[in-house]
Amino acid sequence: MTTIAEKIVVMTPCYNIFFNSIVNNGRNVLESRLHYEDGVYSIDQEDLEEKLADPQTSMLILCNPHNPVGKIWDRETLERIGELCFKHHVLVLSDEIHCDITRPGMEYIPFASVSEHCKNNSITCVAPTKTFNLAGLQTAAVIVPDAAMRHRVNRGLNTDEVAEPNVFAAIAPIAAFDRGREWLEELREYLWENRKAAEDFIREEIPELRTVSADATYLLWIDCNALPGDLSELAEFIRKESGLYVCDGREYGNGYGFLRMNLACRRELLKEGLERLKRSIHSYRKGISNGII
Repeated sequence: MTTIAEKIVVMTPCYNIFFNSIVNNGRNVLESRLHYEDGVYSIDQEDLEEKLADPQTSMLILCNPHNPVGKIWDRETLERIGELCFKHHVLVLSDEIHCDITRPGMEYIPFASVSEHCKNNSITCVAPTKTFNLAGLQTAAVIVPDAAMRHRVNRGLNTDEVAEPNVFAAIAPIAAFDRGREWLEELREYLWENRKAAEDFIREEIPELRTVSADATYLLWIDCNALPGDLSELAEFIRKESGLYVCDGREYGNGYGFLRMNLACRRELLKEGLERLKRSIHSYRKGISNGII
């Protein structure tokens, strides 16, 4: 679908493995930075079109819903992306792995469902692995509406020998999707109670930090830029100080001063993690004040 040395656009901050996949396959990463203002992310439309218009750009990797910022792209935004990519002959690879993990009562919009241009110029990747915790089975699905493109994708999957799932990888997703609806609804409720608990705790107990409002994923994106000092080692400091493992926002591109925290755990464990975060931030501020950090 793309050739060596071509450019692949990603809208950052985005899932860090996108960068690895692009570089490991001999392509070049081209970042279009999301605009961040007052705790809200949006697409810089002018910059995105400039990157898509580059003659060497052949693909856009779309994260829908977006990891790590937890945003569900609305229909108008998706349609605009589809039109721009069609205009500039750029294929859309839509990663929709977090599609089932949305705020209760809210659904995401599949990119391919928005328009004919979106449908016929896209490849959609989905999996039960995040929703049903089946990552160990290494199972996923690729949806390609265009027949000619589907043939090429099928050839690529077979050439790389990633299209031979084990028997459990074939059966487990069917069981999950056929019989897991009630469990999933309960999961979504629990995860959003976790999110609210984390947002409330940080707002009340660590007011220097700010959480980014999200409608999808089980990940919390935390803005730490109000803290003093160089934040490039903040995540490492927290790990050493309290044993709490949070991800450095720089791993996702355009994420300096941010942390990513996993909320998919028991409430008791989440509370312990938040207390550790609070202690770590207190120690960090103290260290800055005393000039030892």
